[in-house]
Amino acid sequence: MTPEIFLSKIKELPEVWEPNHVGSNVLAPLFSYVLTEPVIYHQGRELLTNKLLSLTLSMARKHAPYYSKLIPDKHDWRAEHLNILPMIDKCELYANQSKILSEITTFGFVTFTTGTTKQPPLLIERSQEEQLYLQNFFSILQSGVLKSNKAKPLGIVEGSMNHGAVLRLPGIGYNFMIELTKDYGIIRTAWLLQNKFNFKGIENKVSQMNTTVMGLSYLHQYLTENNIEIPPGQLKSITVFGWPVPKSRREIFEAYFKVPIHDNYSMSEMFGGAKYCKECDGYHFDPFVVPELIDLETNTSIKTGTGELVLTPLFPFTQRFVLIRYRTGDLIDVDTVMCNKGTLVYRFRGRLKRCIKVAPYIYFGEAEVAKSIDAIAELNRAPSGFHIFKDNDKNNWPLFKMIKSGNAIEIQVELKSPPLEAPTIALTVEKKIYNNILKELPKSTRNWIKSNPEKFKITLKPPFSVKERDYWNL
Repeated sequence: MTPEIFLSKIKELPEVWEPNHVGSNVLAPLFSYVLTEPVIYHQGRELLTNKLLSLTLSMARKHAPYYSKLIPDKHDWRAEHLNILPMIDKCELYANQSKILSEITTFGFVTFTTGTTKQPPLLIERSQEEQLYLQNFFSILQSGVLKSNKAKPLGIVEGSMNHGAVLRLPGIGYNFMIELTKDYGIIRTAWLLQNKFNFKGIENKVSQMNTTVMGLSYLHQYLTENNIEIPPGQLKSITVFGWPVPKSRREIFEAYFKVPIHDNYSMSEMFGGAKYCKECDGYHFDPFVVPELIDLETNTSIKTGTGELVLTPLFPFTQRFVLIRYRTGDLIDVDTVMCNKGTLVYRFRGRLKRCIKVAPYIYFGEAEVAKSIDAIAELNRAPSGFHIFKDNDKNNWPLFKMIKSGNAIEIQVELKSPPLEAPTIALTVEKKIYNNILKELPKSTRNWIKSNPEKFKITLKPPFSVKERDYWNL
């Protein structure tokens, strides 16, 4: 289909959409083009997004009490108009959990998240309507797979409660639910990967995996320490959700499992996220959500630069737990690119609560620092809770702390051995840390470090001297 025909088909649809206008049989064929070649169909996608956004806001105003007086009665919304609406942050969300629910939906199931900020559980309700809608939508989207006589995939899915429930969709076969945060989960998953099964119409060996970066790291460690090899060609896809995969780990995983690692940014609160693009070394958002970048100095929307990510999930993919301009609490950089997967690239830097600001628009993200120094073997690691490995803590994040003093920053990093016992080695490690940070952190932060050497300090600490906290997620 040409972009012109695609655009004309969207224009043929009703000017003002109602829920009955966005059935799976209408949207799935359109989204099949948007998902595969988003830039080619950009003009049509923009119109499609604006129509869905108008419907999303209309449904929120009519049926979610929290938004009834916040959203004007308007039918021609565009993404750039969102800035006239208030944002909702996690504190307001906790206070208004029941009021953001759509009153015309039917309760289906509930998930919860505490995120990685040690907050009380946030209950996230899903409706029967959106569950059925997504099943029908993906059935049509994958109709070629559904009609095929080929056996459907057999998968392994990590059921992390921090990232919601996994929705089984038609066309993707059967999934084993596993947990890769405990010894038994690692052992069971290794067993599942090595064995054959006999499910009617389903592949007899696991070919798909969906997990977290930490889960995959420890599974890989167990397989390699026990000399377990996955036959070439068995695995077709590995998808990682949650925080991004460090480059060093990506290379190791892809070399061992012999498949690309599909890295997704996602959150429990909504359906949809962003997918990693190797060409851009960043992420492009799914068409199921509308992303915004908020300037942290002015609290206004900007197109590119550094700021907080704000998301609006779209009806009908999200129907019950209504979020309009949701402040994710994540620090990101956004740049324009020439890429056939998207004209904007998003790079995630860490939780704002775990970032340090040293100057206007200049931040050190804890997650990005952790990823930058992750490959340095001499660094001590946080306890993992495992007991089955030769080195149980090998794959956890390095132990370090960022300390701000005025407009200066000190990064304390814990070594496996006291730095004073081997000063030459310590000096080499300090140089590695400095060079890796300069290589991996954004250009704005790198330039600040070079321009302010007296304000940037790396301190090497002996074992067991950096205060322990949650290093499983950053």
